[in-house]
Amino acid sequence: MAIAGINVFTDYETKSKHKRLSLGLEYQRTNFSANINKYHVFSDKKLVNSAKEGAWSGYDIKFNGQAPYLPWVKIKGTYYHWDTTTGSNIKGNVLGVDIELTPSVSFELGQENNNTMDATSYGKLTVKLPLGNKQKFTNFAIASKAFKDSSKMDLGELAWVERNNKIKNSTILFYGLTYSLVTSPKSGRVWLDRNLGARQVCTSSTDADCYGDYYQWGRAKDGHESSTSDTTKTRASSITTPAPNKFIINQDKGSTPRDWAKGGIDKRGGLRVAAWKDGGVNDICPAGFSVPSINELKEDTVDFSVTNTATAFSSFLKLPAAGSRNGYSGGLNDRGSETFLWMRVNVSAATDSDAMVVTSTGGAITNRPRTKGGSIRCIKDL
Repeated sequence: MAIAGINVFTDYETKSKHKRLSLGLEYQRTNFSANINKYHVFSDKKLVNSAKEGAWSGYDIKFNGQAPYLPWVKIKGTYYHWDTTTGSNIKGNVLGVDIELTPSVSFELGQENNNTMDATSYGKLTVKLPLGNKQKFTNFAIASKAFKDSSKMDLGELAWVERNNKIKNSTILFYGLTYSLVTSPKSGRVWLDRNLGARQVCTSSTDADCYGDYYQWGRAKDGHESSTSDTTKTRASSITTPAPNKFIINQDKGSTPRDWAKGGIDKRGGLRVAAWKDGGVNDICPAGFSVPSINELKEDTVDFSVTNTATAFSSFLKLPAAGSRNGYSGGLNDRGSETFLWMRVNVSAATDSDAMVVTSTGGAITNRPRTKGGSIRCIKDL
């Protein structure tokens, strides 16, 4: 015996007034169930807390079936696809096993994986109320038949139709580019989905459209960050008045200080650490975001899953091997072979600042001249 049906849902998010309609097909029998839901957005993007949010369209396919010869075990699976409108569409799956402990208590464990994050495991304890009078522990025995008899169906065993309630994603319009947000599976922190100035999320570590701009350490967005900006040998007389649209280079490799500001100006870098924070005089990130500190960047990269350029790209940040811009010549170096990210941190060397450098063989935090042009990935402030 089996039951088939159609379901219709509407979702409404009160804060942003996002609206979505879903239509689904379902099939249920004693030892197996499946349903397919299609989600369609019918609300425009909304501006919420300086972020432009849009609801997601997409679909999911779910199944739930008894494990052969184990009537107290259910195998559960979900495949989902979300159209994010900006960046890569999200495609993933969830696989789990649900073990019945008593008629009213079960424990589920499984793993979720998609193209925007590393695989994560989960566990879930479910208690059905009211508990009832017969709460004996399950006899974890192997049955003589592979599956329960499906010729009869107890309507009380029918499961509620499930559908995904993830209705929205957030985007930020910043200097003509629309950024999405990604959440770290390690720290839970929120980051922009790509480097500042990048036209798209990376499709590979050598995707030039996702390299983005090359900022000199502590400088504002003044045109120098373009990979094709002109160079000058005239250093700035303050941290807020460098030559606009000019990438400041040293006279030669032996010259000191290796800084785009004149000697004695913010020698230890403290002013520029503050300047790159949200609301600072050289703030280059969207409102509510900052250039990451050393601890923030390390926790979600080299202390987590980034060990080389391949894992930098496969990480949730999709970091490209954008290389850097040479502080002596203004030329572009190591594009396609090195990931270079500046951070907002006081430094140990008077004319250098710390950056994360990742190659095909490893990754580390290291000092680099402040004249060097590097990538920026902004993190949302706590």
